[in-house]
Amino acid sequence: MPAETTIESSRSPAAPDPDASGLPAKLDASRTPRLLVGGVGYRLLRDLSFGPLLVDRLLREPWPDGVEVEDLSYGPIGVMHNLESRPPYDRIVLVGAVKRGRAPGDVLRYSWRRQLPDEEEIQARVAEAVTGVISLDNLLIIATFFEKLPQDVVVIEVEPLDEDWGEEFSPEVEGAVPRVIEEIRLSIAGWLPS
Repeated sequence: MPAETTIESSRSPAAPDPDASGLPAKLDASRTPRLLVGGVGYRLLRDLSFGPLLVDRLLREPWPDGVEVEDLSYGPIGVMHNLESRPPYDRIVLVGAVKRGRAPGDVLRYSWRRQLPDEEEIQARVAEAVTGVISLDNLLIIATFFEKLPQDVVVIEVEPLDEDWGEEFSPEVEGAVPRVIEEIRLSIAGWLPS
């Protein structure tokens, strides 16, 4: 059974902010807010496939106007170009499996604080991205550095257990799916007109 959602300090560059459900300071009431829910990860790596395989499930569900769901597992550089070609989003919710040393199946939801590492590490992450490394941290750092993300980004991570080849999640991560979907819905609920 996965642990409850945790809002705590993270060991990642994606420093959490306990107020991941907060509303924007100002929203233009004349238009529907634009929100993107994006899954990030590798396919065919069991629990590390959480982001893209969850997107497959989410696409079978109805979502309110203004909410888009997409697999963003084509790398940070491609995602940046894609975001640049679209009208801006008010909030982006990114979902993936990230190994942080928590209990398998643990869910962590936080607001991305836009804290960047030093330039040398940013360059190293760009080099990784260009060579095909898909990572939630790389996407956050690179897209923030190049100013392609909105101010409001919520991250939902699941702690993986099984990183072998395959399409099925470990029981611990499969058990986290309903909780993650609930966290996604909470992350978009306050943004949309009633």
